[in-house]
Amino acid sequence: MKFCLALLIFILLARISYGQNDFANLATSADSTFGYNAHNPLLLKKGDPNSSIYNSHIFLKGLKTSDNQSLEILLRKTVNNPIYKKTAVRINSRQTGLPISGKLGLLDKYYFITSTTKDTLVIYVDIYNKGPLFIPAGLKYKKQ
Repeated sequence: MKFCLALLIFILLARISYGQNDFANLATSADSTFGYNAHNPLLLKKGDPNSSIYNSHIFLKGLKTSDNQSLEILLRKTVNNPIYKKTAVRINSRQTGLPISGKLGLLDKYYFITSTTKDTLVIYVDIYNKGPLFIPAGLKYKKQ
């Protein structure tokens, strides 16, 4: 029992530090629409959907504005991905009910407010697709 508990704690800690180390070394995007536009979302798939959600929360919690203001999440909602193309035949997994292709055509839309100036910011995240990841223009990542 103690071994199982110790192993679980080790896995959780390793998972947290792995994600933070990855994010601390990312470059800032040269594209001003990266992350701010539904046509150009942050691609944060890492393993299964639960791992991807966890990974995206770690990433988003570490973002700060260029003048060091922290971002507070106001709202998260799921929206349709405008660049998703439906397949003619959709085959779903019997175990999960998700499409075998892994593509659902959904994005997470996060609304943030800055800590000092109270400006609002919208960031789009795709947890179902992999791709190059950068820090959105005007933001930086700071380890928690």
